[in-house]
Amino acid sequence: MNFTNVWRKGERAAGAVLVALVALAPVSVLAQAWPTKPIRLVAPFPPGSSIDIIARLLAQPMSETLGQPVVIENRVGAGGNIGVDAVVKSPKDGYTIGIGARGPLAINGFLVDSMSYDPVKDVAPIALFGSSAIVLWVNAEYPAKTMQEFVALAKAQPGKLNYASDGIGTTNHLGGEALRSTAKIDVVHVPYKGTQEALTGLLQGDVQIFPAGLPPLVGQYTAGKIRPLAVAMTERIPQLPDVPTVGEVGLAGAEMYAWFAMFAPAGTPPDVLAKIRDALGVALAKPEVKDKLISLGITPQLSTPQEMAKLVQDEQARWGPIIRSTKAMKTN
Repeated sequence: MNFTNVWRKGERAAGAVLVALVALAPVSVLAQAWPTKPIRLVAPFPPGSSIDIIARLLAQPMSETLGQPVVIENRVGAGGNIGVDAVVKSPKDGYTIGIGARGPLAINGFLVDSMSYDPVKDVAPIALFGSSAIVLWVNAEYPAKTMQEFVALAKAQPGKLNYASDGIGTTNHLGGEALRSTAKIDVVHVPYKGTQEALTGLLQGDVQIFPAGLPPLVGQYTAGKIRPLAVAMTERIPQLPDVPTVGEVGLAGAEMYAWFAMFAPAGTPPDVLAKIRDALGVALAKPEVKDKLISLGITPQLSTPQEMAKLVQDEQARWGPIIRSTKAMKTN
């Protein structure tokens, strides 16, 4: 046996291992030291939107766990795409993360001609952390007191009534399409740049119905300025116990809920992602955070990254055919 050759092979193998360890060292050091500076949390929708409200609720408790400030940055436009794009094109070091929803994280690719990012390949899932019912709202002075009355008015005036959304591809856009398809009514989609603008349109009478979550509309509801006609869920929600579900008013099939998820650029070190998810879990477990989310109609939860990735794929499989068949990418 030629021990010299054996030794040389062993030397080459040891060298290869050393090279691999050196290559991995920066990632390990980063994960151990992280974070050493403030973390940017991008909310891809405007101040006052559900995602903005949630981001501000989570930022402080996450800062306490991570030992660094979590600073919120609103990057709005294109149905949330601009904000998500800003996150996925940031350095893959965990210092830029985002909160997203169904539109920019799953289905906007079906609604626009081209996307600047791939929501599967360019996004590192951290966790799905909450869901919220969509409610069908009208101005409190609008003559329709029930969902049945609204549908009757819409059928009597085809193409004359409008529904609002936060923008093309948002959950309330799809909620409006689900209502239009299920009720077989001709209502016109009016996309706004955010929840507050859409709410203003509803209050001013520019639109007649707004499918939206409870969080950003609580104030106007408690002030008696808007009225819920139905909850787009299979069961009533505790925050609006007297409001019927869409199934109860004869619109089974128009169910819709919003979901919220945290993500980072693909390629972010797994150990860093795990630290972020742990901090998110600690924040969600705090009674004051959990109770506030529930009071806003949001059900807190904490999924695995794999469960979040599967949700995105399931949403694409569900909504792709529906969007194509209803031509939901049109604004009217």
